[in-house]
Amino acid sequence: MNSQDKIEPQADKACMAEPLLKFFAQEWMAHVVAALSRHGTLRFGQLRRSLPGPISARVLSARLKALEAGGYVTRREIEGRVRQVEYRLTDSGRAIDLLLSQAETALYLEGTAGALASGR
Repeated sequence: MNSQDKIEPQADKACMAEPLLKFFAQEWMAHVVAALSRHGTLRFGQLRRSLPGPISARVLSARLKALEAGGYVTRREIEGRVRQVEYRLTDSGRAIDLLLSQAETALYLEGTAGALASGR
């Protein structure tokens, strides 16, 4: 490769995945998607209890609203004496869960391969 063949980064071209990556990098976002993928339709309290660690109702509510606005989660109100709300992943949400799972697997394998190569 000569000096003319160098690939220069282009500051004016942003990574098209960057907004999506930033969105799902928010605290609890991937956990919420994974929990809904694992358990299917969940009510708010069930979802909150299924997450790995304490999350405030305010933060969970904000994450669910953002996921709903992005088209990754649907919210369904169930009328009755006591109003209940259920959440579930949309097709887009299931696709994102698949991508997150594949990324997790790749990172695990990379970590395992790196540990084997270094003799750990």
